[in-house]
Amino acid sequence: MTVISHTPPSTNGIAETLQSFAGRPGAGIFLFLVVFLPVISFFAPQMLQEANLAGILNQMVFIFIPTLGMTIVIISGGIDLSVGSVIGLSGGVAASLLGIGLPLPLALLAGIAAGSAIGFLNGIVITRLKVPDFVATLAMMGVVRGALYVWTSGIPFRNYMDPAYYLIGGLRMVAGKLTLPVFVALALLLILTFVLKRTYIGAHFRATGSNAEAARLSGIRPDRVKLTAYIASGTLAAITGVMLAGRLTTVHPAMGAGYELETIAAAVMGGAALSGGRGSFWGALVGALTLTVIQNAINILNIESTWENIIIGGIILFAVLIDRAAMALSRTALRSRPH
Repeated sequence: MTVISHTPPSTNGIAETLQSFAGRPGAGIFLFLVVFLPVISFFAPQMLQEANLAGILNQMVFIFIPTLGMTIVIISGGIDLSVGSVIGLSGGVAASLLGIGLPLPLALLAGIAAGSAIGFLNGIVITRLKVPDFVATLAMMGVVRGALYVWTSGIPFRNYMDPAYYLIGGLRMVAGKLTLPVFVALALLLILTFVLKRTYIGAHFRATGSNAEAARLSGIRPDRVKLTAYIASGTLAAITGVMLAGRLTTVHPAMGAGYELETIAAAVMGGAALSGGRGSFWGALVGALTLTVIQNAINILNIESTWENIIIGGIILFAVLIDRAAMALSRTALRSRPH
């Protein structure tokens, strides 16, 4: 007689999976977002409607793409405060060249090249002149923004829209209610994730951010790594700028102002360590999405603009604390696990 025993499923595997998830950068922020959305939708049912969710995604990419660049810089041990100014100048370059009749592809490439050049200058000042990252990029933020104001005399660029620019800027849908910038952001996410995780370049970013001297002794050239990081940040900010110019259909000299703080917040919410060496592009996605959801909820609930910064700042702090607590619990559980 054969006896068939039914062993209850072990919970060890589930517990280990949960602990592993909690230890990932941005996991706590993701859990916060999962809870936050249903709670807010109780007070504003339109929050979870298809049109609003699509709108959140279409808007989120303009924070997410420069956050990718900020994440690269932070992983490599730096900080880039010129992101917002690069967004404005790159959009201005593209708009002005379109306005004088240059074909759209050339105008967009020129705008992106301008951002890459500023990133290159940031990297040179930091690596060759040994100016601290914070000081160098803060100075560049002022110089670039000031140059845009001088160039425009404070007058926005208008009347430059090309029919195809409405598509590039996300004013026309390409798949359901989603716009082209969403798919550009997705492509950049997949490419950069592969670079960070599967190539020596990503390993060099992490090694340089963790300990630049140890990286140098192991054969890595930290200055070249940081230069690459700042060029990447400038390029990604410029891609955002040229698309944002199409979305807004006008480029004001203040366009992009404040993006440097939003991208830093999104990167840190996504698990990037300001001390360097750690960060995640998927975490950056969660951080950017959380910021956009919060801003969307504030608009839907008709909260006065005077309270907006206070609420956003408070929620960001609360969400980051949740993320840090989740990671701390995961590390404690791993240390206490019997070997």
